[in-house]
Amino acid sequence: MLSGIYTSASAMIIAAQRVNNIANNIANANTIGFKSEGINQKSWSEVNGYANANLPIPPDTKLAANFINETVNSVVHMDKDYINFSQGSLEQTGNKLDFAIEGKGFFAVLTPNGIQYTRDGQFGINNQGILVQRGTNYPVLGDNYFKNGKFIKVSSQTTFSQTGAVLENGAQVDTIAIRDFNNYANLRKVGDNCFVPVNNMQPQLTASFTLKEGYLEQSNVNIVKEMVELIQNQRSYDSYQKVISTFANQLVPNTIQIGSLT
Repeated sequence: MLSGIYTSASAMIIAAQRVNNIANNIANANTIGFKSEGINQKSWSEVNGYANANLPIPPDTKLAANFINETVNSVVHMDKDYINFSQGSLEQTGNKLDFAIEGKGFFAVLTPNGIQYTRDGQFGINNQGILVQRGTNYPVLGDNYFKNGKFIKVSSQTTFSQTGAVLENGAQVDTIAIRDFNNYANLRKVGDNCFVPVNNMQPQLTASFTLKEGYLEQSNVNIVKEMVELIQNQRSYDSYQKVISTFANQLVPNTIQIGSLT
């Protein structure tokens, strides 16, 4: 009976976490370049291994088989959150300083906490003529920054190519630094719609993109899908809650009866 309570309680935790993720996705449905989040889950035996894993009892025995039996030890565990890095739709804005990356890669911006990476290409110009990200005023980095520490300067004569080249009167003076990563699982969200690499992953040069001027990448959140999953997870949470209530109603009278006999 307690096994049933544990199983239902663990499933409630998963459902609650899913609801939180879905709510965050819906809240950012209109955030430029936003990447939706989800959550993976594993059963008890997936977390701890199957029959010949390092069990606290001898493997290949009936006792070991029962120990990892899904029908008995079916408690669900959260594995880890994941980010859906699929590309959002590209919407034309006509703004010269709006940019979308079609394909792989991220813009590099300089924040108070170091270089971070984003798909949000809403850019502007600060009072020094430097290309910055609108809203945060973080400088948008070009290849020159990594060579001589200089930022991208923009004038009325500045144009941009689909490869990210910054042209002044037709002559290339810099290149918008677009970087990519080998394993997106090692990218972590840090706020302001930015990511940082973890586990010592390093950014790499990439040519697997087209820079589209006058476009913005929309959020990849699918509102209809998120709403359906929200309803399903809320119903699942309620169902597991009812199961626990049922078990509790059966368990308490039995506990009282045992207590009276002793």
